[in-house]
Amino acid sequence: MNQNATEPVAAAESLAEVPEHVLRGLPEEVRLFPSAVDKTRIGVWATKPILKGKKFGPFVGDKKKRSQVKNNVYMWEVYYPNLGWMCIDATDPEKGNWLRYVNWACSGEEQNLFPLEINRAIYYKTLKPIAPGEELLVWYNGEDNPEIAAAIEEERASARSKRSSPKSRKATVSAWRPGVLLQPPRTSPGSVGMSRRRLQPSSRDPSSKSRHLACSLTAPEVTWSQ
Repeated sequence: MNQNATEPVAAAESLAEVPEHVLRGLPEEVRLFPSAVDKTRIGVWATKPILKGKKFGPFVGDKKKRSQVKNNVYMWEVYYPNLGWMCIDATDPEKGNWLRYVNWACSGEEQNLFPLEINRAIYYKTLKPIAPGEELLVWYNGEDNPEIAAAIEEERASARSKRSSPKSRKATVSAWRPGVLLQPPRTSPGSVGMSRRRLQPSSRDPSSKSRHLACSLTAPEVTWSQ
């Protein structure tokens, strides 16, 4: 993370501070341990094999306007036709769930999760099999990635097959492309696509040299449960 004299040093997260409801909500395939990509954060680690295509979520947090958010690390932005862009903010661990602790990959090549917006909710879906001892890492590279494009189309097909009401039959689906931020995606409440996450350039921008150098995918010393 880039830091200067005017920026406070981020306090390291502690497993002892993780809310009880977060621990209770963990899927059986994962546990929380110190992250390997950011030494100040808790990360999510696989303790059992996780198959490609596994979907987790939704991401939980307070719904706020952008101006109300003080920390943009633990949040996603979702477009609501009647409200505009709203933030799902999990900065406060008490307001979020375990997906709050999924960290960013150092690059698209190292990611094993991608974000997916379904009906105005954010989910994470596995891009490839994840072995025990690997940290779950998310990245967003839109539909330029053929595997992600195929996964999104699969979700769209599934959504189309489930539509039964007249309202839902009229729904359309669209994906948000990370490089296009000026216009909101023209999607209906029944949409499936990509959303966007606000990043702090100093800590999350892939162009940040310090962020790249800080990435280490060495697993912490833990014993995986059988």
